[in-house]
Amino acid sequence: MRIENMDVDKGVKLWVLPTKKFKTVTISFCFHRDLDEDYTYNALIPAVLKRGCEGFETLKDIERHLESLYGALFDVGVQKKGERQILRFSMEVVNDDYLAEQGILAQAFYFLNRVINRPVLEDGGFKKSYVAQEKENMKNRIKSLVNDKIQYSLERCAQEMCKGEKYSRYVFGDVKELENLDDARLYNVYLDVVQTSPLDVFVVGDVDPAKVRLLLERSFSVERKQVKTIPKTTYKKLQVVPKTVTEEMDVNQGKLTMGFRTNISAADKEYFPLLVYSSILGGGPHSKLFINVREKASLAYYAFARLEKFKGLMFVGAGIDVDKYQQTVDIIMEQLDAMASGQITQQEFEGAVNALVTSLKGSMDQPSQLIDYYLGNSVMDSDVTLEELIEKIKGVTMDQVVEISSKVKLDTIYFLRNRKRGYIVHEKGN
Repeated sequence: MRIENMDVDKGVKLWVLPTKKFKTVTISFCFHRDLDEDYTYNALIPAVLKRGCEGFETLKDIERHLESLYGALFDVGVQKKGERQILRFSMEVVNDDYLAEQGILAQAFYFLNRVINRPVLEDGGFKKSYVAQEKENMKNRIKSLVNDKIQYSLERCAQEMCKGEKYSRYVFGDVKELENLDDARLYNVYLDVVQTSPLDVFVVGDVDPAKVRLLLERSFSVERKQVKTIPKTTYKKLQVVPKTVTEEMDVNQGKLTMGFRTNISAADKEYFPLLVYSSILGGGPHSKLFINVREKASLAYYAFARLEKFKGLMFVGAGIDVDKYQQTVDIIMEQLDAMASGQITQQEFEGAVNALVTSLKGSMDQPSQLIDYYLGNSVMDSDVTLEELIEKIKGVTMDQVVEISSKVKLDTIYFLRNRKRGYIVHEKGN
């Protein structure tokens, strides 16, 4: 499944993945932004633009239009990939080949152009009621993170690990910045997004790349200016002094998150052994964390390891009884030490490889996951296809996994535990 990419305009690249696997066509406009001081403004912009545009000024107008396009799906969002934000505008429509009416794909492109480039304006800026409502929605979204204790713990661990680094900024912004939001600045940041940000446009479905390019060129109407260069994510930090951060809340189950520096990004050749390493450690029922921490020692309700491939980080998470904290930390570190000394069984190794391959093959059946993978390629300037990634994983050796283990260094232990003396955060070096 070979993806084609071509330059269309200043900083605009079109990625087309022609495939007969789907009866729909998925389109995604992805604007790249540095995770800089405008990150709260960047995060709010897609939500405001989704509220209405020229010709479809309300959510009801948009809903009626989507129904007229045979139930087309439309969504916006913001992602964090390393130290950059991705502002995304997506549609999924039925392929014209399955309809009596033609031109649905073209209408989707023109609609997305309106959403992105023809917002509802008021007094030289966004409509104030839309901004006010979406500010509240975003504040509630940020505040609700604490309700998902696993995700909250992962985010807090990353923030503590990366203090002073852009990566510590939360993808959806900051509540205090939203409360003091400057409407004029918001509109100016929006103009900067559409005029100067690198833009990837992804199209997945049974389409002709040449025709898709023509549709994009005809429909996307914005005067592009000098395109910004997004700085590469800083992912190497060789001198690490491990620290422990403890936070207390009204929780019944402790959430242990351990952050490690790998000093390896997805663009490095060592990334493929690192994928297998992470899977052996905590990628499923075959893993050391599942077998030794959860099953044998009965210390964790869940245990996993996951990579942040753009920033060179690995997180280990476990739900535990609070009084089992030190015992759990010790046995987790024993698993890493065992891997570094070559104590990996053939069953663990093969289980890890098979789990990765199965997961990647599954992503080929989801247009959104295909787009996300190749968006990652764009971020990393990589041309490794999913099929090639699978073959590279299959080619990883046990020795390579053991060798890579020496690069994985503990940076931060974050522990969310039950409240003893009221809300408090403890921090100490190990």
